[in-house]
Formats: sequence, structure tokens, C-alpha cells
Amino acid sequence: MKKLLVVIVVVFSTIIGNAQGRYGKDSVECITALNFYSDYMKSNNFNEAAPKWRNAMKYCPPGLRQTLYQDGQKIFTYLVDNNVNPENKASYIDTLLMMYDLRVQYFPNYTLSAKTYKLYDMVKYALDGKAILDLAKDAVAIGQEDVTPTVMVIAMQQGTQLASNGQIAAEELLNLYSDFSRIVDGQIEKSVKDAVETKATIDNMFATSGIASCDNIIELFTPKFNAEPDNLDQVKTIVGLLNNAECIESDLFLRTVEALNRMEPSYNSMYFLYRLYSSKNDHEGAMKMLQAAIDSDESNEEEDARLLIDGASYYLKLSNYTKAMDFARQAMNKSDVQKGKANFIIGSAWAVMQCTAGNDVEKAAKYWVAVDYMNRAKNADSSLASDANSSISMYSRQFPQQEEAFMYDLVDGASYTISCGGLRETTTVRTRK
Repeated sequence: MKKLLVVIVVVFSTIIGNAQGRYGKDSVECITALNFYSDYMKSNNFNEAAPKWRNAMKYCPPGLRQTLYQDGQKIFTYLVDNNVNPENKASYIDTLLMMYDLRVQYFPNYTLSAKTYKLYDMVKYALDGKAILDLAKDAVAIGQEDVTPTVMVIAMQQGTQLASNGQIAAEELLNLYSDFSRIVDGQIEKSVKDAVETKATIDNMFATSGIASCDNIIELFTPKFNAEPDNLDQVKTIVGLLNNAECIESDLFLRTVEALNRMEPSYNSMYFLYRLYSSKNDHEGAMKMLQAAIDSDESNEEEDARLLIDGASYYLKLSNYTKAMDFARQAMNKSDVQKGKANFIIGSAWAVMQCTAGNDVEKAAKYWVAVDYMNRAKNADSSLASDANSSISMYSRQFPQQEEAFMYDLVDGASYTISCGGLRETTTVRTRK
């Protein structure tokens, strides 16, 4: 009997000890308060739950369980929404926000969630815009591509408003937009819900903010780039801002894209440089960058074919007809989609080439070849039919007269091989009647 009594005492003491260890020195009061307020919470009786919940907060050790703070959020949301006394309302809001802070303090694994919902409540109760912006930036910094897209929308809303009122510098909004653009692009790649709509929204807010002008971006970032031309993150920011603001003709854009390509060469940076050099009539630089983009492992066959068509058109404008045709043929070999444009370019090149050797009929034979390629162009791509037909009509007027061709033993339908500018083509004789 004595042994049984000892066992009972030991077990009871162990239970009390464990309870005191988990529930603190006021374990009885803590457990009682938890049970009482939890019963009221189940029936959504927040008024009755509130004093019992306060007892739980008073007697239970901090960080006992996350639901204690989550229930506090529910209670004080109810009290805020159903209290007409401004002084009490402000106090309740402060307590509500403190619940999120306690969750972050004692349950750091749920920091992003706690900060996100705290942000929503701050917006809901129209609290200080700067505080909302700071919290949103903090949430984005923590979550990156895991952040809810709405958080970035809220931050841009507050940021554009604060910038327009002069409460934050234009530079802060520019950096904000640059960071968010990068993050939301990553979310779009991962098919995150609402990411596409978020990108459109923040793009529109930034575009209409009055901050996104070329002059502002150039003024703010030229000194920064000059001071740190090898700062890769900063260079990416400047390139993104200038590109999105369509400031691609600026000297700063060229310099930053050159720096980006030097530090982190990519298909995109090479293509950008091709466009920039070509706009400044730096033909050698332009074609060097275009070829580098084509040779890049990042581009696929279709992208290479499009670039080759760009190059063929570029060489055609430079009157380098051999190169134009070479690029066009390479494009055809890579993609059937580009066959129409490639044939159109080759036909155009033949039409404008200078063929000086031979008689008048032989000199006009290039137009037979040009028409051949125009027919191939419209057959390969119906969208080119109108332009191809116009060219065919124009070139056909340059065909020799039937009588003139006959003098050189040439008749309609006969095969004919032309040599011009080092190029050879076999075509068909056609005349004007």
C-alpha cells in the first residue's frame, strides 16, 4: 500500500512538473484560461472570449502556441470592426498588429505569412503609408519569388503616392520598380497565380507615376554608374529601367548594356548591342554583336533564323548583296517560317545588283531571277503577297521586249543561266509582248 502511494505521488508530481515546464509557473491559471477562451472562440463569441484570452496572455509563457496570437488577431479584428470609440479603436489596432509581431518573434518560420497579413490589415485600416511601404518592402525582401504578388501591388501603390507627395525620393521608387519587375518576371516563369496581372499593374503604375521619364533615370543613375561601372546588380537595374522606359537611344543605355555584356554576356545583351550599334551606324560593331547572338548557346534555331533575317536586311541596306543572300539562305535552312522573308530579301538583292557584263538582254536577266524569288516568297508566306506582287509588277516592266530577246536567240520559256557579281542562277526567259 505504501509503495502504491509513493508511485501515485511520483506520477502526479511528474504531471504537475511537466505542466509547469510547458505552461509556466502559473500553469493552472494558464490552462484554465486557454480552455475557457477556446470554448468561446468555437462559437465566435469574441466579446466573451476577449477577457479569458487576456488571462491566457497574462499567465501563459510567451511563445506557448501560435494559435494564441492567431486567436488574438481574430478577437481584435472583431473589436476594431465593431467599436465606434476612436480611442479604443486605435488601441485595438495597435494590439492587433502586435499579434503579428509576436508571431514573427516566437515563430520565425511563419514570418512571411505574418508580415503579409499584417500588411493587409494596415491597408484595411488606412494606416501610415510610409509604414505600409516599409513593411511591404520587408515582406518582398524576405519572400522574393515566394511573396504574394498583391504585396508588390500594395508597395507600388504606396510608393507612387509617397513619391508624388515628395515623401520618398524618386530613386527609391525606381529601385522598387526594378526589384519588383525582376521578382514578378520570375513568378511568371513559375506560373504563379496573378503574376501576369501584377506585372501589368505595376508597369502601369510606374509608367503613370511621373517618375519614369528618361531624364529622371539618366540624371539619377549616370553618377552611380560612373562611380561603379562594374557593379553588376546596379548595371542590370539601370538597363532594365531604361529599357522599360524606352530610353534605348541614350548614351547611358549603350554604356550599361556594353558593361552588362562584358560582365555577363548573354543572348539578350548581344542583341541589344546589335540594335544600339546599328542605330548609331556602327555597322562593324552591329554585325559583330548580331553574329555573337546567333552563335550564343542561349538561342534556338527559330531565334537564330529571325536574327539571320535581321542581318540579311541589314546587309541589303548596306548594298552588301552577297552577305544579304548568304544570311537569308542560312535563315531558310534553320526555319521554314522564315522562308518567305528570306526569298523576298534575295529577290530584292537581285533586283538592285549592278550587272555590267553582257548585252542589254543579259543585263536585264537579273529581273527574271528577282521575280522567281518573289513568287517563292509569297508562296511561302501569304502575308508577303501584296508586297511581292508589287515588286513582281515593277520588275516585270524591266523584262526585255520579245523582239529584242529574239535577236539574241532567246525565246519565252527557255532556260537561262545568269552570272552577276560572282553569283550564278538558272532562270527562265520572259519577255514583254
